[in-house]
Amino acid sequence: MTKLILKSSKLIALNDSEKIDMGELAFDLSQFKIPSAMVIQKDDFSTRVEREKNLNDEWVETGKYSVTFRVYDRPFIEMVLGNGGTEIGSPISIVVEGQDSLPIFDGVEDGEFVPITFTGLAVKPKRVQKKVFISPGKMADSWQYAEIKVVASSYSLGVVGNEAKTK
Repeated sequence: MTKLILKSSKLIALNDSEKIDMGELAFDLSQFKIPSAMVIQKDDFSTRVEREKNLNDEWVETGKYSVTFRVYDRPFIEMVLGNGGTEIGSPISIVVEGQDSLPIFDGVEDGEFVPITFTGLAVKPKRVQKKVFISPGKMADSWQYAEIKVVASSYSLGVVGNEAKTK
């Protein structure tokens, strides 16, 4: 297994008296096999409405979206399709948070691959809900940083000609 090294010029010591937000840490992007040219299919994205707590400690919708794209390596897809293949493998998931609108795929046929580019790519810890042991026979739900996620600040869909729709 290869080493994962934090993309930071200084080491962060985690002491009991300090509070560090693990979600703010970022890994060096060169350690991961993220394609430089990517494509997406029409239905290969999912959305989630972002929420935040208000003054009454209630969760309310912010009007913004988190969009998760499932992207493929463009040169690999070109090679597979050029040789008549149908198995394209597993996609890479990239999350773009704080979006005002959803991607529009007007004029895109089913099964067609659309070029997509991302700006501000980073690899960060992902917060997931897990069961933790409290006492014999008792488990509780807890949020932990147990996985990693690829995030981007924005994206551009390549549609017709040299124009790209930026979001």
